[in-house]
Amino acid sequence: MISTFRHMIQHNLAAKIIALVVAVVLWGYVMNDQNPAIEGSYTVQIQLKNVPDGYKISQSSMTVKIKVRGARSLFVNSAAEDFKAYVDLKDAENGKHSYKVHVDTPQGFEVADENPGTIDVTLDRIIDREVRATINVNGVPAPGVTVAKVNQASAKVIVTGPESAVNEVDRVIGYIGLNGNNDKDFSLQVPLTPINADGREVQGVTVSPTTMYVTVQMARGLRTKIVTVKPALTGSLNSELELVSVKVEPVKIEIAGDESKTGPVTALSTEPISLDEITKNTDRTVKLILPDGVTVTNQDATVHIVVKAKEEK
Repeated sequence: MISTFRHMIQHNLAAKIIALVVAVVLWGYVMNDQNPAIEGSYTVQIQLKNVPDGYKISQSSMTVKIKVRGARSLFVNSAAEDFKAYVDLKDAENGKHSYKVHVDTPQGFEVADENPGTIDVTLDRIIDREVRATINVNGVPAPGVTVAKVNQASAKVIVTGPESAVNEVDRVIGYIGLNGNNDKDFSLQVPLTPINADGREVQGVTVSPTTMYVTVQMARGLRTKIVTVKPALTGSLNSELELVSVKVEPVKIEIAGDESKTGPVTALSTEPISLDEITKNTDRTVKLILPDGVTVTNQDATVHIVVKAKEEK
């Protein structure tokens, strides 16, 4: 039986080999003709892998456009969801860095191109920071009544969020509105808003607690008086800049208190503003410095600082 099988194999061996080669060539021809290699493009979502805890993460692009090559038959049952794109953040560091986009394809496909090949990923560490809390009183109380004192539950609160945003927070602020009928002491919970040094709200952070318990003491018989407001500046500008103007709002303000306390006061000064930190035109909201026994309805003042580059001589 073995000899018979050997005879079948060896009989006309050359012709059989030629026939096999021809069959392979014809099969390849038919496959290339009927199922050729083609290219196609897909837009694929970029996933983030090994994301570290305790960070706010943002990326410059959410998708990657890939061009792949494969047999025509492979494209029939393929969709963008079958392709995977990802960035590995295993060794990522705080800050903005570029990372390679990796692409996984179904079997039989080959990646011909991808755009973008890298994306920028920013890791912003989540931190807590203690900042001061200030309460301002707006509006006008009942006739003959003034605000004697404002007591707040705490002088400081905790701000939580991405490090870049938290570091921008100068303080949190709350407002109490007087409606012309306030003639007695009252208390309330005041919502708190985080603001920067220019008095603008800082987005993307949370304040704890979100509100503060405040009591307001009203008084009659206190003397009121209008005094000027003076901005206080310290330090010096960069040698390449010169100071054009400094203006403050309000220019004048009403103070209240016993006559012995308000009598000597002719002006109120703002908290000092360091010119060392000024590099451009700046609006800075600061507190007024109040002598003992003297109150104001709103303790905030805005200082407008205008600078310009020195002219070359």
